[in-house]
Amino acid sequence: MQKTILILSVVALVAACAHEEIAQNPDKDWEHGLDADLSSSIAPLGPIDSDQGAYNLIRRREKEHSLGSRLTAVELDEIVTNSSQVLASALALPLFKAGVYYGQPRLIEKGCASANRVTHSALRSSGSIDAVIQACAALASGSKQGSDSCSDGAKKLRDAYGLLSQDKGPEAGHAAAEAVRFLRDRCPKMTAPLRTPIDPSSRGFLVVWVLHANDAPPTTFLAGETAIATAEAINEGFLRGIQAVRPVTAAVRNP
Repeated sequence: MQKTILILSVVALVAACAHEEIAQNPDKDWEHGLDADLSSSIAPLGPIDSDQGAYNLIRRREKEHSLGSRLTAVELDEIVTNSSQVLASALALPLFKAGVYYGQPRLIEKGCASANRVTHSALRSSGSIDAVIQACAALASGSKQGSDSCSDGAKKLRDAYGLLSQDKGPEAGHAAAEAVRFLRDRCPKMTAPLRTPIDPSSRGFLVVWVLHANDAPPTTFLAGETAIATAEAINEGFLRGIQAVRPVTAAVRNP
């Protein structure tokens, strides 16, 4: 009997402590989830105030023709890391395409990083996030796994892109040219990429071939497009993102 009373007393004490702990947090900021230490990698839905400054900087760098510079890459690191999901969804495809256009893997990486910040399903749709992630995977590991000539040629192109990522432009160009010749000679089903606004003699066209040969979505390498306008595309993507999350934000503000 005494043991039973002791157990009940302990249970009651634990329950009281738990109630007290909950009661001590009436103003908890639920934006950080249940554990702030574990939620830092999840981008806020947004939009947030810093999104505007981030866009202004990108637009300015594009006007200065320095979007692919090392300094801008550092600035973009901070922008992507601190972006809302609305902005990240707007950045992903335009930054990726800008990286392809200029033949700058570091810009492409920023597009991939932006895509990986977006978890909201409507934003993933409005920002074509799945297409970007598929293209990022195509550059890293490709879609053609096998021992046939087409797979071998696609891998040779990925290796050429790896050289480009290491700032070994001339070596990358030679390796890509050899890979394209290999594909044309030994992979009958391989066709030329769809028309893009990218100069065929540029580093960007090397990236086009890598993406094309590894079955990346054509939109990621500007297929069928006539020009590139990164800031404009980001603004349009941001507006689509706002429309995508509007029902969510309205529900949060008016429960």
